[in-house]
Amino acid sequence: MNKKKKINKRTLKINLISSCIFIILIGTIIISKNFTKEEVNAEPVIVPATATVTTLSKNHTVNKEGEKYIYDAAKVSAILNYKAKNDNHKIAFLTFDDGPSTTVTPQILDILKENNVKATFFLLGENIEINKKSKELVKREFNEGHAIGNHTYAHNRNNMLFPNNQVNVPIFMKDVKKNDDVLKNVLGQDFTTRILRVPGGYMSRLYYNDSNLPEFDAKLKKENLISIDWNVEIKDASGKRNKGPAELFSILKEEVGTKSKVIILMHDTYGKVQTANVLPQIIQYLKDQGYEFRTIK
Repeated sequence: MNKKKKINKRTLKINLISSCIFIILIGTIIISKNFTKEEVNAEPVIVPATATVTTLSKNHTVNKEGEKYIYDAAKVSAILNYKAKNDNHKIAFLTFDDGPSTTVTPQILDILKENNVKATFFLLGENIEINKKSKELVKREFNEGHAIGNHTYAHNRNNMLFPNNQVNVPIFMKDVKKNDDVLKNVLGQDFTTRILRVPGGYMSRLYYNDSNLPEFDAKLKKENLISIDWNVEIKDASGKRNKGPAELFSILKEEVGTKSKVIILMHDTYGKVQTANVLPQIIQYLKDQGYEFRTIK
């Protein structure tokens, strides 16, 4: 009898333990299902997309991604001044002036990205400061490996840079510094660029026999700035207005001719939508002709 009672008690304990385990398992499953359901139905976490500047390279004109595309500005200057040896190596430098614009620049950047091509942008401080979007475009240019150059702050507004068709060196350099400060405020205080495009081109100062050029040249050398002109242009900002893509492309082919190194002037400012429209055709033509694309630093 006592033995039977012991067996019954043992059986009861086993049953109680089994029941407890079963209840715990059921509870765990229910909680797990509810948690999974909540995870599935939860609103997604949206991280604000704030553009930040990617790591600066050692030369600071481009980021690390853009380092492999750079070409020394002094060598580009030598090409433009017919002082470089012709090695028959075909190189194309796509350069864009007067940006950024919130209308054309995004299209230009999209096309460059689609074609895996880097370019050099000569920026105006007053256009950078138009709004937040224009500043974000400068960051995008830098982050995508393009080179950034200085095109002065206001592009000779009210003829302040060239009164009487002579460069006013102190005022010119003040405008360059103002633009440099704008670029640093957007891209970081470590950013610097030594490439400068004079509004109208340095060549225009030579054409007009600017008597202040010796002073200007000395100042550029002191500030470690290199003036970069062009030897090809699509004339999207000169001559007949409202040229279509076909006319712009025809001009490009004629100007490129048989040159092995081409520094091409284009514009990405407001109203230059036709430049964006013809750009894919220009890139494909240059690729077909065997040109390699580089940027200027």
